[in-house]
Amino acid sequence: MTRLTRKSLTRLLAAAIFATAAGAVAAADAPVRFVVSFPAGGSTDTVARQLATSLHEVTGKQYIVDNRPGASGTIATAEVVRSRPDGQTLLFTTAGIETNAVLYKKLPFDTLKDLTPVAKLSEADGFLLLVPASSPFKTVDDLIAAARARPGTLSYGSAGIGNTTHLAAAMFERATGTRFIHVPYKSSPIPDLIGAQIDMLFWGSSFAVQQVHGGQVRALALAGPKRLAELPDVPTLAEKGIQGKSVPAWAGLFAPAGMAPEALRQLGDDVAKAMATPAFIDAVKSSGGSVPKGTPAQFDAEVKSDVARFQRELPALGISMD
Repeated sequence: MTRLTRKSLTRLLAAAIFATAAGAVAAADAPVRFVVSFPAGGSTDTVARQLATSLHEVTGKQYIVDNRPGASGTIATAEVVRSRPDGQTLLFTTAGIETNAVLYKKLPFDTLKDLTPVAKLSEADGFLLLVPASSPFKTVDDLIAAARARPGTLSYGSAGIGNTTHLAAAMFERATGTRFIHVPYKSSPIPDLIGAQIDMLFWGSSFAVQQVHGGQVRALALAGPKRLAELPDVPTLAEKGIQGKSVPAWAGLFAPAGMAPEALRQLGDDVAKAMATPAFIDAVKSSGGSVPKGTPAQFDAEVKSDVARFQRELPALGISMD
């Protein structure tokens, strides 16, 4: 065995220290990665990319967007959960993460324990109940009456099984004692709604208002807390006596659990500054949403409260993603 001299040992230790320091510097200079649970090109992706740009302007650091769609967002979530809690890998996702926590029984992570909410970045006012412009149904009462008279004959579309657009419609069915045919889509069901291939659809208000104003579809009601300023004549479901059947619509940023408190506070401060930039506000507005106010603690409490509500309400719908 070769014996190490004191001089050679000193050189080895110095090299190891240098390599460790170089690695730390490289990690610090590496871009922060936003793992986005939706494909490139959509409104969620647009907001994520603007956040990356605004954060770069605020901090001088580099931020990149890494789109990892699929499995209702669980692929992106699992990747972030597995990453080191050093603030270099963050999850950009939507409120579907809350319903996934209930609908999936065999997730490879615990949504509430393995992630730390950093900021709610944008929010919309709920889901509009839409029918084709040519539909004979002029009010939500007309739709309910027809569905009760002909159970299992009218149809609704969604953006996929377990998607929030599916849940909004399923909750509507249960609350009204109706039964529709569910038609899940891998892409947007809006074209088939416009063409009257499906009878109705719950769609995010921030995206649906344009089609309503364009005369392509008709809005019968809103599953949300209050009427939309853009559609003041469209009632909420609560006004029609259908209570508590709303699904949250927001986009938010999460970090892996275990991040150092000081680093987490700094990240929250940086994100808050980025959210206040005019470019970010405009990007959210262009996507049909608004920039909410609130602290990470409030966002955390909201996520926990929503998951608890869905644990009470969703099992009765009989929807499972496993």
